[in-house]
Amino acid sequence: MVTVSETLQLAVQHHRANRLPQAKQFYDKILKIQPKHPEALHGLGMLAQQVGQYENAEKFFNAILYVQPNSVKAWFSLGNLRQVQGQLPEAVEAYHRVLAMQPKLVAVHNNLGYTLQQQGLWEEALACYQKALEVKPDSIEISVNWANALHVLGKLPPEKQPYYAALNHDLGLSQKKAGDLKNAITYYRQAIALQPDLALAHYNLGLALQEQGKLEEAIDSYQQALELNSSDAEVYNKLIHNKLSQLYRQQNKLKKADSPDRLKIAFIGQPMVMTSYPKPADSIGILTYELVSLLSSDCEVIVYTPGESFKEVSHQGVDYRYIPISQDKLLLKYLEKFPGFDQTKRPIFGSNLYYLGYILRIANDLRKQQCDVVHIHNFSQFIPVIRAFNPGIKIVLHMHCEWLSQLDKKSLEGRLSKVDLVIGPSQYITKAISQRFPQFAQRCQAIANGVNVERFINSSLLGQNLTNKNNVKRLLFVGRVCPEKGVHVLLEAFQKVVAQYPETQLTLVGPLGVIPYEYLVALSDDPKVADLVSFHRDDTWISYLKKQLSQLNGQAGDNVPKPLSLAGLVPPSNLAKYYQQTDIFIFPSICHEAFGMPIAEAMVAGVPVIATHGGAFPELVEDGKTGKLVERSDADALAEAIIQLFSDEELRKSLGQAGRKRAVEFFSFEKVADDLLSQYKNICGKSVHGS
Repeated sequence: MVTVSETLQLAVQHHRANRLPQAKQFYDKILKIQPKHPEALHGLGMLAQQVGQYENAEKFFNAILYVQPNSVKAWFSLGNLRQVQGQLPEAVEAYHRVLAMQPKLVAVHNNLGYTLQQQGLWEEALACYQKALEVKPDSIEISVNWANALHVLGKLPPEKQPYYAALNHDLGLSQKKAGDLKNAITYYRQAIALQPDLALAHYNLGLALQEQGKLEEAIDSYQQALELNSSDAEVYNKLIHNKLSQLYRQQNKLKKADSPDRLKIAFIGQPMVMTSYPKPADSIGILTYELVSLLSSDCEVIVYTPGESFKEVSHQGVDYRYIPISQDKLLLKYLEKFPGFDQTKRPIFGSNLYYLGYILRIANDLRKQQCDVVHIHNFSQFIPVIRAFNPGIKIVLHMHCEWLSQLDKKSLEGRLSKVDLVIGPSQYITKAISQRFPQFAQRCQAIANGVNVERFINSSLLGQNLTNKNNVKRLLFVGRVCPEKGVHVLLEAFQKVVAQYPETQLTLVGPLGVIPYEYLVALSDDPKVADLVSFHRDDTWISYLKKQLSQLNGQAGDNVPKPLSLAGLVPPSNLAKYYQQTDIFIFPSICHEAFGMPIAEAMVAGVPVIATHGGAFPELVEDGKTGKLVERSDADALAEAIIQLFSDEELRKSLGQAGRKRAVEFFSFEKVADDLLSQYKNICGKSVHGS
């Protein structure tokens, strides 16, 4: 039998994971056994406050105080609740009750100061922040509140104001990310008060105001951002245009609901990747989520993705359908035992039998849905099945790799004859397809992959006031940490760089492990890619990495930061801080990449890029203008490029600025969605101006 303590533990786990209905169920179970249980009452009070049920929240907190009149937690929570509701004198009273019992609670001093600040009692607020800093001097939030109070009182030195303006802005971003627009706006306004020409604060204030529906105020903030950034006017103009266009579409969504130009689109995810929406972790899942979120303003959208069982979930106007694949996995295990599926040009993942059950279920459901367009990622064998069930549907094949240039030509030819549009993320991909299948060249279009510009643009300007002032030079790689991405070449070059700049640090962000041999190395005719075969023997690659890590970091002292760090897989929402903290971004891929999402992200963030001269990279990086390109597998050339940029701060800055301008103009998700919609309408015979 589950104890009360175990039930409380489960409730707290659900609460922390934001699974509020489940948390409430467990809290309620506890109260049925112990109606006055203080922790369960507090949990329900916090839960009620989270969903805006303030009266219920107050009842739960008061219930605790009825049993435990000196409950610090209850009085503090009651003070926070009253502060949120604007009951400021009552909040002050509650905070004083807490401090009478425990006078050194930092959070209470800070919240009391903020509440007094809202009442215009700045001297009293300043005293509270100073008491909090005496206990916790390294708190950024309290330091910012203290500095804001000093500024209002005319006591903050002018030379300190840009620093605290940047910190206010940073806290605004954190509050917005947490969903607290009200406090985010407060911090943005304080950043502007400290540094009126901080254009990024005006821009992000506009974003927050727009989310609140305060369009006129948002436009005013955007205009301020434009006027303050003559050097970045084009970047901001594009960003603001994207945001206002998105708002216009959202406002007109209901009007277009019955429009004959409104298309119904279905996306089909890769069957071997278990993507979970709305928080995908894989690159194609992220691309799909961002695009359908934008397209849903103009189209009705369905996304099919693999799952453990059938499930249908709606999120922000998009219908996500999870299709079970367990039977397909069993069939694949059976087929792998048969000869014939181990051929290089006809591998099992290119077979018509590969996840056949998955696509049959989707094709049958598509027939019921009566979609106008179906958008397939990578797997051309799905085309004949879709066409058989849906003769009139328009089929788009989106290739993120070189399979159409590498796999059996005869099989591919029959599939491509049934497709209406082939998309590649670069001219490198579409040109290769057109050359191999000239009869289908007119169906091929290049549309670049997108970047969440808003996420990464914030790191580019905020870093100006928070730049590390010591001699440490920082390099960053983001992607799969594998030989195909040239990580071994980067490590060899890194040793040469460290010899000249001993305090250089390299961070590798991404999962470890080689790309399956049959997916890339086996298919490539490129000798430099073929040379990677040695890393595919047993655990050769992991052993190599361990050896490099030991050699590079073994020379560093105990109290000195290690030269090489492996950050592992980082959620997309946390990547921006890595770009913000680096001097140069390196992407030394040996294989010919179809695009290069991390390069585009770094460019948006304003970080100078060094990449290799191969695949789509020359389409992203203009050598000498928006970054540097070196030959693949050339550690000497890579080291030389890094050393050149380390020695020339002005060059790093100019490359970063030019890269940001190019990336915002060409690689935003808004542009990609617009380009896709135009292509959809074109193959469907709709007006491309109907959006």
